[in-house]
Amino acid sequence: MNKITSINNLSIDFINETFNLADKFKKSWPERKKPGIGKTICLLFFEPSTRTKLSFEHAAKLLGFNVIDFSPLTSAIEKGESFEDTIETLVALKIDGLVVRHPKAGISKEIVKLLPENIFFINAGDGNFEHPSQALLDVFTMKEHVDDISKMKIAIIGDVKHSRVIPSQKALLALLRCKEVCYVGPTDLLLENYEPSKTKINQDMFSDLDILYVLRIQKERFEQNENVDKGSYISEFQINKKFLEFTNFNGMLMHPGPVNIDMEITKEVAHSEQSLFLKQIENGLYVRMALLSLII
Repeated sequence: MNKITSINNLSIDFINETFNLADKFKKSWPERKKPGIGKTICLLFFEPSTRTKLSFEHAAKLLGFNVIDFSPLTSAIEKGESFEDTIETLVALKIDGLVVRHPKAGISKEIVKLLPENIFFINAGDGNFEHPSQALLDVFTMKEHVDDISKMKIAIIGDVKHSRVIPSQKALLALLRCKEVCYVGPTDLLLENYEPSKTKINQDMFSDLDILYVLRIQKERFEQNENVDKGSYISEFQINKKFLEFTNFNGMLMHPGPVNIDMEITKEVAHSEQSLFLKQIENGLYVRMALLSLII
């Protein structure tokens, strides 16, 4: 297994091995082996990123990799070079692996067809198709706070329709036999095949919930005919102190980032003791170190 495009490509054994190695990195920090010495990894990010890009870069350098940071805006792509030619150029330059983020949904499946067998690949988010490493770090974080993932109750609230994280997370939770997953938000931001779904917030509805997973509204992926009324969304679905009290939610809050403070969540709640936001970022480093160690 040296090419990760989707959670559905991963076996339970690989997932468990990733979690176990990530846990070892966390517990032995800052001690680590450097299996990447003598190898070169290229980061190709065609969309803005903070958490994903920096954690992959930091993880790679900690493991001893040489890191090439590819910038589309300063590359021959600006002169008309095709994406395929760019990938072939990098292969010719003797890189050992690629981590790619791209706005086109499913392009990761096209990329692996262009790569020789010996070059590893990780999909760092392609359109709204998948974001497997985010799902892995999220579930790794959940496992630290929930005794049994298969019995965990989780609600995902916000822009489910345009999220690339949720398809990966949905698949991973299903593999781990977690059945208590529901989707919450305005009708226009949910998907018909994601059930059960709720479009109204009721009193005490989250009283037995373990995790409330919050999503931002991803307007950069909206079609021309799509729109969300900001005032109505904040009034109905914003995670604030009043919302937590009304729904009787006492579990832990998660968010894949970036967080739009005072849109999907208030600063007070985002920085509360219930928030695992920063813990997710930290765990992302360990999980991505584990992934890079296992696929080279």
